[in-house]
Amino acid sequence: MASQALDMSSISLFYRDVKQTSKLSREEEVRLARRWHEQEDRQAARELVVANLHGVAAIAREYRHFGLQEMDLIQEGTLGLMHAVKRFDPDRGFRLMTYASWWIRASIHDFILRSWSIVKLGTNKLQRRIFAGLQKAKNSIAAMDGQHADEVGAEYGLSGTEYQEAATAFLQRDVSLDVDIEGQSMVASLPSNGASPEEIISESNWRIHQKDQLSEAMQALSVRDRHIVVQRHLSDEPATLKDLSEDLGVSIERVRQLEKRAMQKIKAELSR
Repeated sequence: MASQALDMSSISLFYRDVKQTSKLSREEEVRLARRWHEQEDRQAARELVVANLHGVAAIAREYRHFGLQEMDLIQEGTLGLMHAVKRFDPDRGFRLMTYASWWIRASIHDFILRSWSIVKLGTNKLQRRIFAGLQKAKNSIAAMDGQHADEVGAEYGLSGTEYQEAATAFLQRDVSLDVDIEGQSMVASLPSNGASPEEIISESNWRIHQKDQLSEAMQALSVRDRHIVVQRHLSDEPATLKDLSEDLGVSIERVRQLEKRAMQKIKAELSR
């Protein structure tokens, strides 16, 4: 109860401070960004971060229903904002918050995935959504930074230059992320008008990601425990406890205990 009160107090203080912070004009933002890049002025970088914390809060609120503490989401989003400030180029033609919103989302999406466990071996709809969102954020960052643009563009049948030009053209519009940061229209518009290719790629990449995570976790099991997990959960026709009991020469209860222990170990490995 005390920790909850403390958490609420920290959130209240955070929002109070954010409301008291003035937003930057485009000219002020450009001036501070140049001071940071040309002179490595830490105070300029700090002012950019503080002035855009309202954006972090707005984005973090979108993820409260995922069952994580709002202050944790804000802290992760702030780390994303700090990365964005370090790399922000004001001469590219868009506002810091337009660029930073993708870093903030990527940081929050990554935090949510790390906080969840892929213990259930079937796909999870919420996990797929978060994973797809992380990919969209990384793709948008690639478009604006120019890094990995060839790799990202290839997924949509475009060259890196074509992908970057198309995405940057959209991002250079005067999208007002300073007032109400929703980001959904931007997500829907990048990188193609049709959503189906992106959904197919995200679904495929999610399966690969999940398979790699599970394969790595399975290596921590003994040969016998791995055999039980495979036969019980990864086979087209899952084995019964009785089948495995006869196969391994142990009691049904012992098989149940081994299965439970193996699943707990997988859960522990995946949560690292």
